[in-house]
Amino acid sequence: MTSIKSSKQGFTIIELLTVMSIIIILIGILVPALNKVRVYSKTVAQKGQFHEISKGLEMYRNEHGDAYPDSGPTSASTAAGGTTGYCGAMKLCEAMVGQDGMGFHPLSRFVANGTILVNGEPCDLYPLDLCEQRVPTPSDMGSMRERTKYMDTEHVKAVRLQDLYTWAVSGGTSHALSGNIPFEADPVVYANAVITDVFQRANIKIFCPGQIGQKAGLPVLYYKADPSKLGHDVNDPTSTNNIYNFDDNFAITMLGSPAESLMTTNPHPMYSDLKVFYKAITNTRITSTPKPHNEDGYILLSAGYDGLYGTRDDVFNFTE
Repeated sequence: MTSIKSSKQGFTIIELLTVMSIIIILIGILVPALNKVRVYSKTVAQKGQFHEISKGLEMYRNEHGDAYPDSGPTSASTAAGGTTGYCGAMKLCEAMVGQDGMGFHPLSRFVANGTILVNGEPCDLYPLDLCEQRVPTPSDMGSMRERTKYMDTEHVKAVRLQDLYTWAVSGGTSHALSGNIPFEADPVVYANAVITDVFQRANIKIFCPGQIGQKAGLPVLYYKADPSKLGHDVNDPTSTNNIYNFDDNFAITMLGSPAESLMTTNPHPMYSDLKVFYKAITNTRITSTPKPHNEDGYILLSAGYDGLYGTRDDVFNFTE
């Protein structure tokens, strides 16, 4: 009887290395492609958020003398005329949902401390802290009458600035919101809220009760066009004739990234070079004379996927 001898033959080392090399090459091709898809989907979602904000701004304009909300920087210590502090991003949030999330007050003059005089008596425009978990008291109600939300809060996340830039209120720094107003002298500004973009980051967590541990994005910057101006000088960002003023959100861009311990470790390109902003909003379809996009309206800006204002992945409410 003849016996049949069976034998098992495995893969050689060369074959295994070849297969592993092919897998590594495929991963190298697929990962960048997947990252691009992820960035694109987030960018589309950001455009969608801008669309919702735009609808809210149009509703606001229809009820306020055909004018969009102001975006110019206002000092927290004075009613108007300041050079920093309460800026475009915070004013956008107040106009759309209110600084305490209870809606925009029709008597607002966009002041950082939210208090104005009505018949000689102080009136608190937003008596509740955005993070307070309490029922409004009868004394609050006078300030909450006739308040309007121009956006569904499901489409935006309002977050206090101090919950994003925790290092700025942690006590070991004297970082300035401008060249002359340090946090210690003007802490009220950090208590004001901003609308954050959709690029939520794991290293930026909200500490506000009711939102503890939730991820957050960066502030959506808001710039209103000045209809009395006609210029758009990219080479002269400080020109008083420019339709848009970068200073409207300088207080935000100079803070740097919330993920960093200090602004100086990761400054935004827009903080380092003001020309970056004017180049980014230039309408390249107009060749006769330099003009910005939305020269009769407003500009919304997200820092994009990389979390830095002034880079190529920034998202605007206009397209080329």
